[in-house]
Amino acid sequence: MFNPKTELAKKSIKIAKEKYPKGFNKQKLIECSNEVYGGFGVTITKPLTNKKIVTHADVNNMGNAMSEIDGSYPRGMSTCFIVGINGGCGLECPAYLDGDCENAEEFNDLKGKDLELHIELYGESTN
Repeated sequence: MFNPKTELAKKSIKIAKEKYPKGFNKQKLIECSNEVYGGFGVTITKPLTNKKIVTHADVNNMGNAMSEIDGSYPRGMSTCFIVGINGGCGLECPAYLDGDCENAEEFNDLKGKDLELHIELYGESTN
């Protein structure tokens, strides 16, 4: 039976063995669990971090965490799906910034009060 905590522990142990070949204690293992998939693995089983998806590496890490640790998502999800399901759609999304956004028209025309509301909800844009 698939267990997300077991999957997170497996990934954490692998990182710990690489970082501490002479052995590691519980504290070092916990520290390594925060590194699983760039820190996104922890957000799946217990939200200890509030990591924001900013780069394509973040997208890949979150997608891997969702499929390999959570276990209920397929591999190969699109950037827009990964970012969108994790609440990051908008002007800061890596797909939008690269011009690969599936729903760019929703954000391209933001002006005035709509733009102010978007910034209030999602933060200041780097565009």
